[in-house]
Parts: sequence; C-alpha cells; structure tokens
Amino acid sequence: MEGFTFVELIVGLTLFAGVAVFLLQAFMNGMTSANRSDEKAAATSLAMQVMEQIKASPNPYTWVGFAGIARTNLPLPSPYTGISNPTPHKYQASVTITSDGNLYLSTVTVNVYRPTDPDASPLATLASELDAQ
Repeated sequence: MEGFTFVELIVGLTLFAGVAVFLLQAFMNGMTSANRSDEKAAATSLAMQVMEQIKASPNPYTWVGFAGIARTNLPLPSPYTGISNPTPHKYQASVTITSDGNLYLSTVTVNVYRPTDPDASPLATLASELDAQ
C-alpha cells in the first residue's frame, strides 16, 4: 500500500494554510487600499465642486457670492449649496480665503476631511489663485 503518511499530510496542510493566510492578507490589504483610493477620489471631487462654485462667482477676487467657512459637516451651508456626495463616505470641508491687496490676488484653499480622523490633516486639499481680472 502506497500513500501519504500522517506526517506528510500535516506538513502539506501546514504549508497550504501558510500560503492561504498569506494570500488572504494580500487580498485584504488590496481591498483596504482600494477603499482608501475611492475615499480620496470622492474627497477630491467634493473639493473640485466647491472650487468650481467659487470660480463661477461674478468676481472671485472680491469674494462676490462666496465666503470662507470653518470645518463643517456636509452638506455645506449657503453659499455652497448643491454640493453632491454620491458616496457613502462622510466628509467635512473648510474654505480658507487669503487676500493679497498688493498683487490683487486671492488664494482660496478647500480642505476635505474625514470626520472620524483624530488628526487635523485633510484627506484632500485644493488651492487656487484668483485675480482681480
């Protein structure tokens, strides 16, 4: 009778289990990375929507039709209405406006945060220079 011994079966099953655990860990890391990428893309899309509303202002340099806001949960208050977030992710956003009267420029920075993050670093940041022209 030819066949596998008990020791050979145990060694084979141990090797199979080790490879299976390694592949499962790699799969889980890939899923986490894909979720982070999706979350960052959605946050960048929200920042772009806010920035487009600002750029659509009749005169962005003089802040016609928009204002800076502190870190706020979505949906954003007026004048930033209509910002859509079609994802299940929850976000907060802030708008910072800095004027330079000498150069007739305004720097607008839009930050998007995860409300659950313990630190204050934004998930996505978008900045633009607006001139008086």
